[in-house]
Amino acid sequence: MKKILYQTVLTIATVMLCSFLNLSAQTLAPNTPGVNLFCADADLTLPTAPIGSDWIVKYSATSTTSPSLGINLSGGNKIANADLKTGYYYLSSKATAAGSCESEMQEIPVYVFKPLMPTVTPAPFCVESPLAQIGNITNPEDPAKAPLAYQWYTVVGTTETAISGATNKDYTPTAPSVGNTTYRFKVGYEINGNKYCPQSADQTITITAKPTKPTVTIGTAQGTATAVTF
Repeated sequence: MKKILYQTVLTIATVMLCSFLNLSAQTLAPNTPGVNLFCADADLTLPTAPIGSDWIVKYSATSTTSPSLGINLSGGNKIANADLKTGYYYLSSKATAAGSCESEMQEIPVYVFKPLMPTVTPAPFCVESPLAQIGNITNPEDPAKAPLAYQWYTVVGTTETAISGATNKDYTPTAPSVGNTTYRFKVGYEINGNKYCPQSADQTITITAKPTKPTVTIGTAQGTATAVTF
């Protein structure tokens, strides 16, 4: 009986330990309080180190008190894009004088968004029968933690103009003009009401005019009814 009880307690303890380890090993999410958000092509620029000191930066995928992976800084205060990834960076300083002590570490939680790659499936149309322009995008993040926000624009040269109310994935033009119109489909992550890391795709759509009303004069031909007197 004691052996069975011991085995049961050991099993429960093992399950609880595994659960704790899994929880502590969870990586950051975009909506984690206090996290610093970065786009996939960004660098992390630190303030200039105190005079006579250098920054020391280390990294860990999970929060820890003993990070071991050192990060080389570019220009003395920048974590280059190639080294920037989701996780925890630890910043300390140390005077350049021989025998100097290293400061305590500051933990900097960082989340790097995966890049977005939108496209547009164009649909030319007659001016009186607008067709939906289809925005194509796959959210590479967890939609529950980093949903997408959309906005459509018209583009003339280098000027983009937001289309009021066009905030869905697809857009059906209203009151279009005949000719070629360039539409821009812009997508970004939305976290706590703010938008991040937008990417866009342009398509030029041909909008044709409605043909004029035809005028046809029916001539006399075989089978054509002819007025007669009788």
